[in-house]
Amino acid sequence: MLPERLIAQAQVRIRELVPESAGLLLAVSGGLDSMVLLKIAVLAAAEAPRRLAVAHLDHGLRGTAGQIESSLVQAAAAENRLDCFSESLPHGSLNSASRGSLEEAARSARYEFLERTAREKQFPFVAVAHHSDDQTETVLLNIARGTGLGGLKGMPDRRPLSPAVQLVRPLLNFCRADLEAFAAERCIPHAQDASNNSSEFARNRVRHQILTLLRESMNPGIDQALVRLARQASEQLTCRDALADQLLEQSLLDCSPAIIRLSRSRLLQSPEPLVRHALIRLWDRQTWPRQRLTAEHWLRTTAILKQDSSISLPEGLQAETRADLLILRRC
Repeated sequence: MLPERLIAQAQVRIRELVPESAGLLLAVSGGLDSMVLLKIAVLAAAEAPRRLAVAHLDHGLRGTAGQIESSLVQAAAAENRLDCFSESLPHGSLNSASRGSLEEAARSARYEFLERTAREKQFPFVAVAHHSDDQTETVLLNIARGTGLGGLKGMPDRRPLSPAVQLVRPLLNFCRADLEAFAAERCIPHAQDASNNSSEFARNRVRHQILTLLRESMNPGIDQALVRLARQASEQLTCRDALADQLLEQSLLDCSPAIIRLSRSRLLQSPEPLVRHALIRLWDRQTWPRQRLTAEHWLRTTAILKQDSSISLPEGLQAETRADLLILRRC
């Protein structure tokens, strides 16, 4: 893709994802992808003015290299006359705070920093530099970990970080080769993160080993195939959500924070998988906890629609059927 075409298409994506004139906080690590994002956002703001600023977090994992990247980001922000909100975590703090993988701990720390900074500095949108290669890796990682349907759609181009802050991914339609060509043509300085080559991290193993093997031995177009799968899954899940919401609108009789009553006969007119999905969406609307509800719990809940019965669920929740009612209670 020619750099000029990338600029034009990326500017369109920014306008589609972020309302006109809304403030946009740019998450910039100093790597090639985020430095390209910074340049494109500045060019887009020249055409359609909006408030921009840069946010950078040094995770404290790579010592001097992390400090060099922080200086690089601050210099780029200053060159473009943008505020730069930068923080550094104490060396080794993520290792001690991590309950799972270090990779996940770093991700959580980064999004917590971005959400907090955006909220405090009054930016309703945060942009990150994920591209289609990242999407490919995410879908494959999700499949390997045993994902449900939701994991097949990969990363959305927009999602809430909190009630006040939205995360957007304006580069998700572009591959890394596009960004590399743009960076070379514009002579954009950027850092090389040595940890991106470490096999310690699952994403790097997918990137450098598994995807390479799949391209060479099975399908040279595996990247495009996984991106298409993500797009199709997202479209189908959007349709399923709409059908589930329509079913709830037809069957919901009354609803309070502690009790819900639905029409049993109307629920029984729909396929059981759709009923289960509708109940999950209803649970989320109620902000009822469902972390401990397994697939078996949802199956049991829809199974009692066919006979008068009741079941106890985790977190003090109960489901009961009688007459034409499905009654859900939180004790």
